[in-house]
Amino acid sequence: MTVLHLQGTKLAEQSMSKPLVKPFIVSLGFLFVLTMHYFQHNPGGSGLELSFNTASWIPFSIAISLGLLEICRQKVWRYSRVTIVLFACCLLLTLPVFYPNADASAVANRLIVLWAGFLFFIGLQQFTFTPKQRQRMLWLILIGVLIQAAFGWYQFMWMEADNAFGYNTLNNRPYGIFQQPNVMASFLATGLVLSAYLLARIPMYRGKWSWLQLLLLLTPVITIPIIMALSSRTGWIGAIVGVGLMIPYLRRFAAKAQLRMWLLMIVMGLSVSWSINSTTGWGPKTERITLESARSIHIPQAYKMFRTEPLMGYGYGKFEPAYITQTAKWHQADPNQPYGVPSLDHPHNELVYWAAEGGIIPLIALLLAAAAVLFKISKAREGTQLALVGLFFPIVLHTQLEYPFYHSLAHWVIFIILIYWVDNLTAKYNKHEMQYVMTIKSLALIMPIVVSGFMLTTLYSGWLLTKFETTRPVNIDYLMQVNNPWAWQNRFDWDLHLTQLQLGTASNNPALIEEYIQWATKKAVNWPRPALYHNLISAYQLLGKPERASQIKQEAEYLFPGANFATSEAQSILPSEASKP
Repeated sequence: MTVLHLQGTKLAEQSMSKPLVKPFIVSLGFLFVLTMHYFQHNPGGSGLELSFNTASWIPFSIAISLGLLEICRQKVWRYSRVTIVLFACCLLLTLPVFYPNADASAVANRLIVLWAGFLFFIGLQQFTFTPKQRQRMLWLILIGVLIQAAFGWYQFMWMEADNAFGYNTLNNRPYGIFQQPNVMASFLATGLVLSAYLLARIPMYRGKWSWLQLLLLLTPVITIPIIMALSSRTGWIGAIVGVGLMIPYLRRFAAKAQLRMWLLMIVMGLSVSWSINSTTGWGPKTERITLESARSIHIPQAYKMFRTEPLMGYGYGKFEPAYITQTAKWHQADPNQPYGVPSLDHPHNELVYWAAEGGIIPLIALLLAAAAVLFKISKAREGTQLALVGLFFPIVLHTQLEYPFYHSLAHWVIFIILIYWVDNLTAKYNKHEMQYVMTIKSLALIMPIVVSGFMLTTLYSGWLLTKFETTRPVNIDYLMQVNNPWAWQNRFDWDLHLTQLQLGTASNNPALIEEYIQWATKKAVNWPRPALYHNLISAYQLLGKPERASQIKQEAEYLFPGANFATSEAQSILPSEASKP
């Protein structure tokens, strides 16, 4: 009778709920196997302007939520020394947003992604994974790589000119879902390196090969020809150095047959590339074989900006206007100095980007985070350190030559998983009893609902904007139905006010043209683009104000010495097209 009387009361024995390990891994599976491959016609750009990133935020938010719910389930927060260091680094990276010269709204999305990555790292630490479960996360990454490699092969070899994806078969650089060749290349290079790492962790029994080992051996043959076809120096260097760092690890921990077969597959992948070149006449773009690049101009310029304002920088969210203004001053003072690259909103180097905008404190934070990870790698098992560096190398190299985390959420998630992997190898976890469990639980339950709703409306708004821009004659109804312009603010404003200028021109309505001038004048302060100045010059000429048009033209030629503002025709270049340096 005691059992019957106590059951369902506070006196009854409290049973522990099951760990959320499986749902967590399933959410990562959805990200790497499904959502990161989602395609929807889009106008280009970065971040949420790319549909696969928008879709990937849904399982990513679920994974973060499950990590928080695991804290609530255990009522304990597990953390390591790396957690404390990364938390301090995130605080330091956030601090400059409170400087008086910062534009908080312009940098909000970047800081949200930063803290989401930290919460994801915390979530990973809450689970007591078995070795197989930990390794399964690496396998999910590899599956994502193989899916993209297969898509790249389809683009490169079989996709027709008039295809549903809008892929340029003449240029024929198979960028997969990423729409940017270097992002695809670093993603495939990471998978190539990961195949060697996983191969050494699968023992051979009586000389027999398992299907998992065969899949890992197949990876170099699938990925290397596409990396070569991409003509990406970032991908080539990442793959070559990564493979070189993996060979000592394979020699020490893999069977000799595994090492020999993997190296043979590397040779076979290169042979397939040579065979394609011989039979189709395809070859790497000659300009990509040299090391000449616009990076040699704008990365030193951004570094010089940091040296000019080393303490507080030019202000978070203000890189583009500060860059184009500062380089114009330097060029005006000394014509031998190169002028700025138009429409450059990132200097293609993550360190100088944060340093130029926020000064010395963000730079210290990034270097401190890197030092913490390298320290953890140095504490790993002897003979594994180079391999662990190799896992990071393709993505880390890419961050110093471009901005992959802004183009691909998958890259950011992989980067966080690798940090957790390195930390978990030697971590000694501390435990802290959690308070406000119900508050955290409520937040964890609400988060994926809010994020999913936001991302779905973002996808729908992007679809409407694309329809508006590609439908002829123009149908303004598509623009009016946009219900979430936040992720598309620049593009939405551009479409809206450019339509306003065109209507004002067609109907000879000075009021509409004047409204466009007011918007463009304000917009040019934080978003200086040549096309915007073209349209301003045209608008003033339409209003019969040649003196004002001449003043704007002089300012435009000062900021963009390489652009031609002689024509007075309004430019309809879209923001994403204008942002390609």
